[in-house]
Amino acid sequence: MNAKLRARQVTVLRTLVVLSALLSSAASTCALAVGTPSGTTVSNVASVQYVQAGASLQATSNASSFRVDEILNVTVQKSDVASVVVASPDARRVLTFAVTNTGNGSQKFQLSVNAALAGDQFDPAFGKIVIDTNGNGVYDPGVDQDYASGLNDPAIAPDRSLTVFVLCDIPAARANNDLGLAALTAQAVIGTGAPGTTFVGKGAGGWDVVIGASRGVALAQNGYLVTQVQPVLTKSQSVVNPSGGSVALPGSIVTYSLRLELKGSGSSVNSILADAIPANSTYVAGSLKLNGAALTDQADADAGRFTGTAIEVNLGSLIAPATQVVSFQVRLN
Repeated sequence: MNAKLRARQVTVLRTLVVLSALLSSAASTCALAVGTPSGTTVSNVASVQYVQAGASLQATSNASSFRVDEILNVTVQKSDVASVVVASPDARRVLTFAVTNTGNGSQKFQLSVNAALAGDQFDPAFGKIVIDTNGNGVYDPGVDQDYASGLNDPAIAPDRSLTVFVLCDIPAARANNDLGLAALTAQAVIGTGAPGTTFVGKGAGGWDVVIGASRGVALAQNGYLVTQVQPVLTKSQSVVNPSGGSVALPGSIVTYSLRLELKGSGSSVNSILADAIPANSTYVAGSLKLNGAALTDQADADAGRFTGTAIEVNLGSLIAPATQVVSFQVRLN
């Protein structure tokens, strides 16, 4: 073999070996990403192609394999946009949190609440923790499951979140704008520790579990904000079609009912309840009522009026607790 051909073969050989090594390194880097499921086996085989005596040949290495162990991480975040508005006293008010398994293997988490935090004006009376069993993000009494530590610690799959509700009672005689804080903690049942702490053979398939940056525990807090007057407005509707049925058809009469509950203590002044007439419908003249009593559509001595696009009812000053019900009708065009 002449010197020029030998030099070319050596160059090709070195290039392919370097490329193979780079590919192997890239595969290892991807396999160690947090999102790679624990227990995943990563295998790599290098190859080299070369020319000898005019023939193209190939040689392969042995397989180099390793298994991805489990990294354990968790976060807890409040789901409520702001502090939950409550009355004083109040019962079984809900704070909502999201517990997320940011590790790469399924883990069970123990839940606990601290309602005696510093930096607020009162301590809520902790009631219970409830797991969002049906996954709709809303507390459903009698449907969602009460949590009991050690009995139904939730198992959360990797990269998945669980909604958890914290229910507390609010003590009496709290002042307006008083804040009461509570924190939810999620702690890995397998254990906690400094990042890098390893639980040998404790993974689901017998592989190791390594504690990540979260140390296997996380918490978040939110609070209850006392207001002397807490309005709760609920809207409902009923439909009667020209044939007497309840299916919405052109010409159907829709009756809207607006129920305003004023909770807490204290009073509200100049309370005006308004509702725009929906698109594709026409207000039924003379249908406006307050607590079952008819109101006129004109702006006159009584509390109600129809503006041409909406109904308005001046409820005046209300002293909590109080309930007011406004109803009106529209006809579907």
